[in-house]
Parts: sequence; structure tokens; C-alpha cells
Amino acid sequence: MRRSGFGVIAAPVLFIGVFQLMESMLSPALPLIQRDLAASPGELAWIFTSSLISSAIATPVVGRLADVYDKRVLLLILMAISSAGVLIAALASNVVVMIAGMAVEGVWLGMLPLTVGLFRDTLEPEQGATGNGLVIGVAALASALGLILAGPIASALGYRSLFYLALIGALVAAIWAWIAVPATPREASGRVDWAGGLLLGGGLALLMLGLTASSSWGWTAPATLALFAAAAVTLALWAFVELRTTDPLVDLRLLSGRSPAGVTAMGFVFGFASFGLVVALPLMLSLPAATGYGLGADTLWIGIYMFPLGIAGTLVAPLVGPMTRLLGRRTVLLLGGGLVSAGTAALAFWHSSPWEIVAGVTIMGLGGAIGLTAGLNVVAADVPADRAAGVSGVVFVAKSVGGTFGSQLGAMVLAAGAVAGVPSESSFVNTYLLSAVLGLLAVAVAFVIPAAVRQAQNGDAASVPAPKPLGTAGDTL
Repeated sequence: MRRSGFGVIAAPVLFIGVFQLMESMLSPALPLIQRDLAASPGELAWIFTSSLISSAIATPVVGRLADVYDKRVLLLILMAISSAGVLIAALASNVVVMIAGMAVEGVWLGMLPLTVGLFRDTLEPEQGATGNGLVIGVAALASALGLILAGPIASALGYRSLFYLALIGALVAAIWAWIAVPATPREASGRVDWAGGLLLGGGLALLMLGLTASSSWGWTAPATLALFAAAAVTLALWAFVELRTTDPLVDLRLLSGRSPAGVTAMGFVFGFASFGLVVALPLMLSLPAATGYGLGADTLWIGIYMFPLGIAGTLVAPLVGPMTRLLGRRTVLLLGGGLVSAGTAALAFWHSSPWEIVAGVTIMGLGGAIGLTAGLNVVAADVPADRAAGVSGVVFVAKSVGGTFGSQLGAMVLAAGAVAGVPSESSFVNTYLLSAVLGLLAVAVAFVIPAAVRQAQNGDAASVPAPKPLGTAGDTL
């Protein structure tokens, strides 16, 4: 890889890895935060909820901004804003200030669609595919690594060191970006649809708030139902406005094309299917070995068991481009969904020994990284250049929403099978099997996506015209 290509990829990948690492380390450090800030459990939950909501709002907006403005400038601005949020959280003297800081920090997730557009504009297609793979792989590795490092770092240096270390990493990434990332041409001549952004952000905020609050309020509580109803009305109004706007924030007609719609659906399904690992597995690992299915693992060992998830993703994601050239992109998409299903199914039937756990986690890590990376490469190839980042933003939002849905559903399944407050083995098995079924849905969705790139006259995949809407004659099978 040319040094310029390495620099373009390394700067945003480093930033994404640093912030994903910080967020994953905060979870084990919550008891320290609670004691220091005298926070209630509900207030602690809002540390993550505020970041989740702001990221859901920022991701599609940043994606569209990246379609319109210079991506290098936007990259540096996003680094500055999210770093400011981390600094606010690091200096917080009470939990309200920390919640506010994490809400500002949450906009960093907009870096994900921004990088898809940046790599497309500045790199050769093969380098861009490698970059997309590294983004997914490093994020997975950072998530797993954070669970291992959180305890030793927070114990030795205090939990605030987690924020300061992230700031150091962000500064290095920003300097690197300033030096290595070139300016990009303005792809779109239109404006940013701020009205659409406000409606979409409001609808997503209401939806995510309802999902996160449902665990404490209950799914049928009047307040929960009111939030879901308000979200539905707001999002319906957003769709109505977008379809009548000449330059929408999210082009819903384009999004209905087979490639964008299929990849978005796969993102949602992958997020939904991951609840088998995110919710059930850490809880099962922590249960006493006397139960017959727990392993009595503490936080450090839970992180070690989950670590292969990140390692597998990091190793395989950069190889998705070569795999696609060898096997074809539909085969790779099918492989990703199939491995996600196989990994969680393996955990359902074999979970009595550490090696069985590691095998299941590794298989799912491979599948998730392959499927999501291949999907992003499809977006980069099939969507017009002035919409690639925006559509990628929708894919990441769909994955986040799917993950939130899945987490709440997983908690319900485990609670339904609890005996004396402890989930039974059958409830864990049912959770893993449900994740496996959802992985098979990703396999089915892969057949919606065209098997080959529709080439432009000059043969450049990056200049492929927008996919036709569903059912339009002439779609490539």
C-alpha cells in the first residue's frame, strides 16, 4: 500500500479504535464512577443512553454532510467536537455534567459513514475495501480489548484516566489526519436538509429512549408506548417531508434500491442477532460453575473469553476485498450471515467448556466482520459518490437500532426463564437459538442484493449509477 493510502486509512481507524476502546472500558468502571459522583443506577444508565441517542442522531447527519462538504475538514471538526465531549466527561464534578459530556462525545460514531466516503474519494477501490475492513475489525478488537484493560487501568490510574488516554489517542489521530488526509472534492452541489435532520434525529431519539427505558418501565407501560407512538409519528412525518424535498437528507427512493435496502436490512439484522453475545454470554459466564452451565468468570475473564470476537474480526475484515474478488460478493455476504448463525447456534449446543465458548465467539466474530464489511463495500460500489456516506450512515443507524432492540429482547427472554432470579440454562439456549435464526435472516437478505456491480461505461465501479428501485426491470441478479 502506498504511504498516502496508509495515512488516509490509519488516521480515522486510529480515532475509531480509541473511542470504541474508551466506551467499552467505561462499562467495567461504572462502580468507580458511581462512588465518585454519588450517582444512582438510573443516572449511570444515562451515561450510555445519552451517547447512544446522540450517535443515532449524528450518524445520518454527518453522513450527509460528508456527501456535500470537504471530508477532510469534516473529519477534523468531528474529531474536535467528540474530543471536547470526552474532556467534559473527564472533568465532570457530578453525573449530570458527565452525561452531557458523553452526549457530545457520542457524535464520534458519525466517523463511520464519513470514512466510507473518504476512502471512496481518496483511495483505489481495493484500498478502500481494505480500509472498510480495518474500520470494522479495529472497532471489534477495541470492544473486546476494553473489557480486559479496563480493570487494571482504572485500578492503577483511576477511571478518569480512561478519558485522558482517549484524548491522547484522539490528538495523535487528529495530527495524523491533518498531515496525511487530503482535501476531497465537493461531490454534491445541493444543501443539507436540516429540517429532515431535525425530524429524523427527533424520531430516532424518541425510539432509542423508548427502547432503553422499556427495561425499567416495561414494554406496555403508558410512558413507553407514548415514546414509541411519538417516534412513529415523527419518523412518518420525516418520510413524508423527505419524499417531497428535492435534496433530502436521506434519499428514500435511492434507499429503496436493492443494494442500499439489502445492506441496511443486513445491518439491522446483524445488530439484532448480536444480543446473544452482548446480553446473554457475559451473564452466563459470570454464573457460578456449580450451576452446571456457568464458568464463574470475573470481569477480566469475561473480557478474555470475548477477546476472540475482536481478534477474529480484525484479522478477517481486511481480507473481505480479496475474498470478494475470488468468491463473488453475494457468496461473501452469505458466508457472513451463515457464520453469525453458526456461531450462536454452536453456543446453544456447546457451552460447557472454555474452548467451546471461544469457538462459538470466534465463529460469530468472523461472520459479523465479513458480513458488515462486505455490505459497506457494496454501498461504496453501487451507490452514487454523492450519497455513499449518507447511505452508510443509515446502515450504521440500522445496526444500532437493531442492537438496542435485540438487547431488550434478550433481557426479556432471560428474565422469562429465570429461577429465583437466575436465568436457567434453557433460557440461555433459547437466546442463542434466536440469535441463530436472525443470522439466517441475514442470509436470506443477502439474496436481495445484486450479485455483481452494475458497471458504468468507463468500467469504474466507483461511478456506478444509482440502483433502480425494487422490482425495476433490468436489475442484475
